[in-house]
Amino acid sequence: DQIGATLEPILLRRRKAEVLDQLPERLDKNLFVPMTPLQQQFHDENKETVARIVLKWRRHQYLSEADKQRLMIALQNMRMSCDSSYLLDQGTNQGFKAAELTAQIDELFEDEGIKAVVFSQWLRMHEVLVKEMQKKPWEHVLFHGGVPSAKRKDLVDRFRDDPKCRVFLSTDAGGVGLNLQFASVVVN
Repeated sequence: DQIGATLEPILLRRRKAEVLDQLPERLDKNLFVPMTPLQQQFHDENKETVARIVLKWRRHQYLSEADKQRLMIALQNMRMSCDSSYLLDQGTNQGFKAAELTAQIDELFEDEGIKAVVFSQWLRMHEVLVKEMQKKPWEHVLFHGGVPSAKRKDLVDRFRDDPKCRVFLSTDAGGVGLNLQFASVVVN
């Protein structure tokens, strides 16, 4: 209470509803990127697993914990295969998503003031993105759960303050508690 009272004359607090009409329109853009034959193969193999488990559930109205876990893994593998084959097989790297994302960001970066936050659930997808982004003149930081707490602030500060650092790659670890308002584009 004492801190609140001390800061009251200098701290402006407004609720979202009070400023919503002052914010620019949100623009959502969905891009559909085709899968390679290998990605489609991984997707289809896992889809068959999902179908078998669903049939089992329909027949018995019950799934064991092992079946539930296999179902969740197969669904996750289907999602991963849509990003790149590398997420399921590190011996391959087939997929168009990283190149498409990099091209989209490159186009956005024609405006020098633009910075982007790119979220992916999987660190391996960020590995694929990093390889693509290293070919570009702009720089990035990579924020994930394995980054020590002491270094996290430095990554955020670099993204905010370094004009060459224009992309903040993050897993779900960056989705909570970070202030990234200096970015104007978010990619999921």
